[in-house]
Amino acid sequence: MNEHIKLTEAQAQQVKGNYGIYSRIEPIAMPDGNYIIPAACLSDADLQSINATLHALATDVQPIVALPEIGELCEGGRYYLYDSEHSSIVYCVQAHNRTIYLPEQTPALFSFFRENSDDLEWIQNEFVKLGWKRWYNDKQYECIQAHMTLEGWTPDETPALWKEVIATPDYPVWVQPTGAHDAYNIGDRVHFPDADSPVYESLINANVWSPAVYPAGWQLI
Repeated sequence: MNEHIKLTEAQAQQVKGNYGIYSRIEPIAMPDGNYIIPAACLSDADLQSINATLHALATDVQPIVALPEIGELCEGGRYYLYDSEHSSIVYCVQAHNRTIYLPEQTPALFSFFRENSDDLEWIQNEFVKLGWKRWYNDKQYECIQAHMTLEGWTPDETPALWKEVIATPDYPVWVQPTGAHDAYNIGDRVHFPDADSPVYESLINANVWSPAVYPAGWQLI
């Protein structure tokens, strides 16, 4: 794989964008919270306007190669290609001779990068950003502070890092009933007058009036 330049998130934001006629720098997030861009950017003619900045930031240029075989050295602080259900790239947390165990079975040695999705389960040694969601013990949590997940720092035990996502009921919008068959009854809840409006609960049976027409028939929730 071609060599890449390792950048911090702040540096990635500094160089991100369109340059010249055809070139764009789009940093790629990595498992440890840093970013990479191709080292070829250093010689791209369209990037002359930011060339000096790129050379100043290019203090860590390295190839991303396939994960070493069992028994071979995995260098600490290096990214490796690794295809699994968790990741296509792993970050070696500490130098070691690769064991017989898979990277996902040894979170003390490797961290993972996954394309973000609200359906993913929480795992150890993954850099998560503000607003990302993960499932843990059949509950969904939202990250409220960017961090690297660690053993014991599960979402249910770290309220400073995660908050539980409480699903809100999906109530219908009030529609004018045409008769007794579709009238609202005690306990029925609706948005009124539209989907972005407050929720009202019917206090009476056979309720064919809107909250605006007959307020006594409804309770604001």
